[in-house]
Amino acid sequence: MKRDSPWYSPVCGISGIDMVTLRPANASDAAALARIHRAARAAALPDLPDLHTPEEDLAYFSGTVLRDMRVMVAADGAEIVGFIACTDDFVHHLYVDPAHWRAGVGLKLIAFAKANADALQLWTFQNNAIARAFYARHRFAEVEFTDGARNEERTPDVRLEWRQ
Repeated sequence: MKRDSPWYSPVCGISGIDMVTLRPANASDAAALARIHRAARAAALPDLPDLHTPEEDLAYFSGTVLRDMRVMVAADGAEIVGFIACTDDFVHHLYVDPAHWRAGVGLKLIAFAKANADALQLWTFQNNAIARAFYARHRFAEVEFTDGARNEERTPDVRLEWRQ
């Protein structure tokens, strides 16, 4: 990968964290992204309203996320185990298959995003203790709390920021 590529990152392709490598997503990855998104949300937030069917999730990831965002997948061999989807300095999605939690996959994905930005921001739910602890370890500051009126789930959320 060239250094001037928007996908260049010093962490791409480094094995050692369970032999997980990063690569840009392609259209054939949509089903894996939708599956990981659904599984991670269910595991981290079992009480979160489930507003969409698996088919709607697939349509969203194939029709919106892969079209409108830069998406990097983490793969353990041929299996996709996590992904991050960004636009400019905003992380829209960072999800890891629950079977691969605490194995360094999220670390690799967030390191990729940080290596390609001067600042990042994202939202997570206030009751997602797992995500909030992860982002705190990676120097994200909680800067805005809401009652959830502006998100689809109507669940209190928190905006986090990281700066170089």
